[in-house]
Amino acid sequence: MTYNVVPHRANLLLQMLLQANAYVSVVWALSYLIHMLIRVNELWNLEGLSLVVAYILAVSAEFSRLYAGYSVNLCSAATAMWLLLTVTPCILLPAMFYLRLTLAGRGLWLRIISSAVFMLIALEVMVALVHFVICKPYDRPYLAGTPVSGLEEEDEEDDDLEEDEQMAEEQSSRSPSCSTEQRRRVRRSPESK
Repeated sequence: MTYNVVPHRANLLLQMLLQANAYVSVVWALSYLIHMLIRVNELWNLEGLSLVVAYILAVSAEFSRLYAGYSVNLCSAATAMWLLLTVTPCILLPAMFYLRLTLAGRGLWLRIISSAVFMLIALEVMVALVHFVICKPYDRPYLAGTPVSGLEEEDEEDDDLEEDEQMAEEQSSRSPSCSTEQRRRVRRSPESK
């Protein structure tokens, strides 16, 4: 069985923002949880219940959004991109705005930390838009300076590589005692040549 290795260019700045947002989100979630535990007597009504539900939605949406961001940045996963694009505007932002509005004048620390989370989300969106939408050089080689004739040469190299892999597969299927080194050569990516 051969594996097709597709190169994926991860964005280092986005990865650093996601890492910082993971730490800030943990601090935000724990701070808000402590705030709710201190004011537990105010949570025994409809407004308190909606506050708890909004907190649970915001925390679960934030951590699923961070997971989807890591997945989209480190590998090309369509499911993670769908999760990232639906969770952030539909669940996370309304829940966090509601939680911020319920604070209204109570906790300065919670307003500061939620502002930091919003700022990191905005920076992540800008960096992701620039990287994945505007500057995607590996899908548009004519913008990156590669001539169109160079694409034909790459296609020929890919065809030769596929033929070599097929021949290696046939040889390995004929002799069941092929070594792991031969199998590793078959799985070799095009970049290693």
